[in-house]
Amino acid sequence: MDDEYKKWLTQFRKGYIELYTLLSLSKKGSMHGLALINFLKEFDLVIKEGTLYPLLNRMEQNGWLNSTWNIPDGKGHPKRVYEISTKGKKILPFLLESYEAHENSFSKLKEI
Repeated sequence: MDDEYKKWLTQFRKGYIELYTLLSLSKKGSMHGLALINFLKEFDLVIKEGTLYPLLNRMEQNGWLNSTWNIPDGKGHPKRVYEISTKGKKILPFLLESYEAHENSFSKLKEI
C-alpha cells in the first residue's frame, strides 16, 4: 500500500506544483529555482530541487515559461531565471478555474 500511495502522491504533486509555479511567477515576477523553492516554502509547500528543475524544464519546453541566464559580475555562479511566458499567462486562468472547480467538488463530496 505504501508504494501505491507514493506513486499517487507523486502524480498529484506534479499537477499542482505546475499550477503553483505559474501562479508564483505571475505574482512575484521572475525567479531562479532556489528562490522559487524558498518562496513556496513560505506557504508550506516543500519542493525538492530534484522535483522542481525537471518540472521547470518541461514547463519551458511546453512554452509556459521563459528562462535566461543571470551571470553575476565578479563572484558568484550563473543562475537560470524563470518567468511566466505569454502562453503561460494565457493558460493560468484556465488552470485556476479548473483547480477551483475541483476543489469545490471535493469539498461538497466530503460534506456528504
